[in-house]
Amino acid sequence: MKREKALKPAANATSSRGDTEPRRRSDRGAETRAQLIAAALEIFGRLGYEGATTRQIAKAADANLAAIVYHFGSKEALHLAVAEHVAKSILARIGPTLASISTPEATATPEAARAALHSLVGTMVDVLLGSADAERWARFIVREQLQPTAAFDVIYGFMENAMSTALHIATVILDTPEDDEIRLRTLTVLGQVLVFRVAQTLVLRRMKWTAIGDTERAMIKQVILQNLDAILEGTKP
Repeated sequence: MKREKALKPAANATSSRGDTEPRRRSDRGAETRAQLIAAALEIFGRLGYEGATTRQIAKAADANLAAIVYHFGSKEALHLAVAEHVAKSILARIGPTLASISTPEATATPEAARAALHSLVGTMVDVLLGSADAERWARFIVREQLQPTAAFDVIYGFMENAMSTALHIATVILDTPEDDEIRLRTLTVLGQVLVFRVAQTLVLRRMKWTAIGDTERAMIKQVILQNLDAILEGTKP
């Protein structure tokens, strides 16, 4: 009996190691997958889909080339995974605002709708100009704008959600049905945010800024929101 009792802890320890090892392998696998996506985001953004190679991505991720095949299956599948990562990352930051302004109360009156659009555009400014990851997201998205691949459909799916919400709010503010002019006004409202992200090098040089920090971002937001009201001022003639 004494010997049997002495063996039980050893048996339990073996079982514990057996349970832990698969979790460790799973954690390492998830870590490798995340590293590959981060590396691919950087390289696809700089070189484009055609210019980037899986060997470059694997090296940047400090992973074996076979890891790309194991986790994604192909370069194209990895590219799509990066697009999904970008869309989900942006949506995670803008999503709560989109949800809050999509309620009936948010567009119950033109005044409420204007406040809702202010909230959305202000959040976009904070996310696109206040996030360290935004530069890499923007670089990838711009590549897809210039040379669209299947990944653009993923990006567009996210962008369409935000644009449709903004467009609906604009129709309430202007008390007019949706048409081409309203679409163009809405795109102009949202596009003025993007220029400060996509053309940031030009902005910094022209403004004689070294970076866009809290003070600069607040100034940009104030002007953009003033422009928003001017763009959507009154009803159409």
